[in-house]
Amino acid sequence: MRRRLRWVRGFVVFALAGALVGVVSDGVSAATPRGRCRATAFVTNQSSGTVSTLDVKSGTKNPSDITLGGLPTGVAITPDGKTAFVANRESGAVSTIDVKSRTKDPTDIPVGSIPTGVAITPDGKTALIANAGSGTVSTIDVKTRKKDPNDITVGTGALWLAITRDGKTAFVSNPGSNSVSSIDVETRTKSPTDIAVGTFPAGLAVSPDGKTVWVANAGGSFFGPPMGMGGVSTIDVKTRKKNPNDITVGTQPAGVVITPDSKTAFVTNFGSATVSRIDVKTRTKNPADISVGLNPSTEALTPDGKTVLVGNNTSGTVSTIDVKTGTKGPTDIALGGPLVPGIAVTPCRR
Repeated sequence: MRRRLRWVRGFVVFALAGALVGVVSDGVSAATPRGRCRATAFVTNQSSGTVSTLDVKSGTKNPSDITLGGLPTGVAITPDGKTAFVANRESGAVSTIDVKSRTKDPTDIPVGSIPTGVAITPDGKTALIANAGSGTVSTIDVKTRKKDPNDITVGTGALWLAITRDGKTAFVSNPGSNSVSSIDVETRTKSPTDIAVGTFPAGLAVSPDGKTVWVANAGGSFFGPPMGMGGVSTIDVKTRKKNPNDITVGTQPAGVVITPDSKTAFVTNFGSATVSRIDVKTRTKNPADISVGLNPSTEALTPDGKTVLVGNNTSGTVSTIDVKTGTKGPTDIALGGPLVPGIAVTPCRR
């Protein structure tokens, strides 16, 4: 067990996860709004223990980062755009940030061991936290900031999670048991049977149409560095059955997001510094991958669904990709240092 937990810690340091942080708790952007849209991206920086904020429209970073400490990892923003929830893996707690004032609440919320992923239900009432060290999911009442005393036991090394758009089901990636757990959000009960996927599942997302869970499998072993081609598994939400044929992408796929029209999945390839595109309907990969920064892990879609933001772990930058053309912006955005495991984007403001 000690050996296993040591590897969980080491793996999360390199943030080989992502994809389900964002405005909506299933890891995809909201429907395209009308009129002018201005949004802010919140990006975690483990190396500096901070959160950076980016103006999505201008592509500029606020010069003043928000100090958290405790190795911030996953981040999610409430649907009303008022509060960001950040998991701090080292301190075993969740910080909350007032989005408008960019100030952190002085009191963190203790959760399980090595918290990593964060998702918030579409009704904005509950935050779910994946705890890699304890293999559990904690739930927090968003309004009162109180944690339910009883965590939900899932698989080994619970890393990332995604919630269906109807708010009924949460899916959790378990890299230690090469599986995905499903949780009934209302009753807080886990399905007795986990879903076997590829090796070392990391980021995952639910398609906006609510039909499919997409899982990025980094490959390798829970007891050693995750190396290899890996692949993307797909799960039927209704039947909980995995498609027998995984989709081959780049090296060490880490995160996945799906466009609002449910037509395209974007997958970060941690080991090959690229992003792959998959046609959701045909399950075929575009032959041309998109080069980004070093060790891309996490990603998020802007609220208008036009741009993918990619967190480059080693580079300590965010790349932007035009969804329609599949081209990367010419200039990456420098952050507060390397180790970039989480991105979330606020709803539009006008």
